[in-house]
Amino acid sequence: MKAILKSNSEVGLQFTKDAPEPKIVNPTDVLIRVRATAICGTDLDIYKSDPDLAARMKKVMPVITGHEFCGDVVEIGKAVKRTRVGDFVSAEMHILCGECYNCRTGNGHVCINTIIKGIDADGCFAEYVVVPESNIIKLPADIPVEVAAFMDAIGNAIHTITPIEIASKRVAVLGAGPIGIIGAAAAKLCGASEVLVTDISETLLKMAKENGADKVFNVSTPEGRQSFLDDCRSDSTRKGVDVVIEMSGHPAAYEDLFQCVRMGGEVVLLGLPKRPLTVNFTRDIIFKGLTIHGIIGRRTYDTWFRMIGLMQAGLLPTLKRIVTHRIPLAEFQKGFDVKLKGEGLKVVMDPQ
Repeated sequence: MKAILKSNSEVGLQFTKDAPEPKIVNPTDVLIRVRATAICGTDLDIYKSDPDLAARMKKVMPVITGHEFCGDVVEIGKAVKRTRVGDFVSAEMHILCGECYNCRTGNGHVCINTIIKGIDADGCFAEYVVVPESNIIKLPADIPVEVAAFMDAIGNAIHTITPIEIASKRVAVLGAGPIGIIGAAAAKLCGASEVLVTDISETLLKMAKENGADKVFNVSTPEGRQSFLDDCRSDSTRKGVDVVIEMSGHPAAYEDLFQCVRMGGEVVLLGLPKRPLTVNFTRDIIFKGLTIHGIIGRRTYDTWFRMIGLMQAGLLPTLKRIVTHRIPLAEFQKGFDVKLKGEGLKVVMDPQ
């Protein structure tokens, strides 16, 4: 079958027409014909051979990459109970152990033995993928294929706004990439009184404004950053926003977040800094009385039901606009070039 592989620790990925089709091994396995799959920020790091990821993946190379997809069930194992051939599905690609303390206490999204398909095992940049039935998410038929292809990323955005009571709050979203735009739109849909978004791209800020952001700020200049901070602190009774959601991973954004949040506010961190950061814990966290939430993956499976519900409540138009490119899997390099240049939002690939 056609697939995209990470075969070595050098920069880049490889396309092949000769990858072996996956087989059902366990009686609870489900074989899915992939209809569409999307490029994620992690896939870019894999492409660039991020040292930590390359070291982790070296044990399983060559490995089929990719973890965002949707497709149709074509075969089921003998012990599969609720999934049927023909079902339109996506899947949580974090495979949990089910036995560690976190799994047993309802916090499987931080399972200490997580296997991530597309990193630790073959993923979905291929014509077919096998997933345990427990990880299958049946999708409503009216969700467009190009949106269903990146449910994983949508889940990141929804999980990021879930730990906080968002209704009536002033919210700042730092970073207007795909997840930032989705997060801003979802925050507004969930009742945020005002949503402020920052980025260094006018194109992305324009899209954020068109999808729920009340105010946008280009922080590529000192003047732009100061304008944002002044707006955040303009309420004399609060002197800062209630919630800051960091989506960019940029060191400058991490500096801004401690200045723009009010005392007693909440900070939600999803963006991954590419270098160590210096934080004044006494001044910026303890004396401000902040609550900080670190976000990883999605809550299994609460987040999946939340995002499907939010789509049905009005988020779907934003998600459709997030898809800027759609290409055949064989032309994956074009898609990665677009993402590496920062020219697209979600790039969807069609294996079939």
